[in-house]
Amino acid sequence: MKIFNIISALCFCVSIHAEQLDLKKVSDGSNWIMHMDFESMRSSEIGSFLEDSLEKIPEMEEKMRGLQKKFGVDLMGVSNLTLFGTGEKHKGIGILEGGVDASIVTEVTRTREYIQESKVGKKTIFSTDKGRRPMAFSVLKKGKIVFGPDCDYVSEGIQIANGKGSGLSSHPILESLNDVLETPGFLFFANVKGVKETTDLDPWARMMADKIESCGMVIGDDDGGLKMIGLIETHSLESSEPMENMIRGGLAMMEMKAKDNKRMEGLFEGYEVIREGRTIRIEIKISNSFVIERVEKEMKKAV
Repeated sequence: MKIFNIISALCFCVSIHAEQLDLKKVSDGSNWIMHMDFESMRSSEIGSFLEDSLEKIPEMEEKMRGLQKKFGVDLMGVSNLTLFGTGEKHKGIGILEGGVDASIVTEVTRTREYIQESKVGKKTIFSTDKGRRPMAFSVLKKGKIVFGPDCDYVSEGIQIANGKGSGLSSHPILESLNDVLETPGFLFFANVKGVKETTDLDPWARMMADKIESCGMVIGDDDGGLKMIGLIETHSLESSEPMENMIRGGLAMMEMKAKDNKRMEGLFEGYEVIREGRTIRIEIKISNSFVIERVEKEMKKAV
């Protein structure tokens, strides 16, 4: 668990300074997208801290080298991860780029008796029904892995990963998210209206979906802090004001709890909620020093 915590912190922090999402790398018809880009980690304050700290912990370096040697995945070499889908439950496509040794991953996979192997054109797809739900993946050249729930999804992902798909048409909220920060490292977008039409939602989720057309969030470095910007496009002007008030109330409660909790003291550097017509913009700034302190504590637990 300690190693998982530090790897999770690593993945979060290396994603805060990166390039914009290329919509050609997303399937046409996708209603949700999550994108993390790890390539520019060394240019961020937190990324530089992590790199320097890891060099001082031989045990962590040894574990990461062991992971690379045994499974063919170099965490520090991962470039980006993109996940997307229509909204259908447990179904989507993932594309991981960089840090993957195709020969090692393929060799290790073939030693697992429960994994089946099939061909789609010249590409090999591995699949299994073992576990909580079916999964499939394919290892491509240039350090890429495409994964999904079955061979059909993976085959579509291979086309996208190789630049042969049509790509996703843009959306006003998605365009704003892509432009609002110079180098967003984490991006999430959901065309809620589209998701609502493709999946069954519980009553609370259905109620919220009836009020929201689309939404999303980006996270990135900004003026020495970590900035989170969320955009919500409501269904109507009538629903935008109560939605704004609900968000303001939630953030005010979070701020009060942070002030009363010594472990959370210093987390927030400020927040702002702006409503223009049907669109609500939420900006939250988090202290880099707070994040660095928390990551440092997790690293000490891990060794």
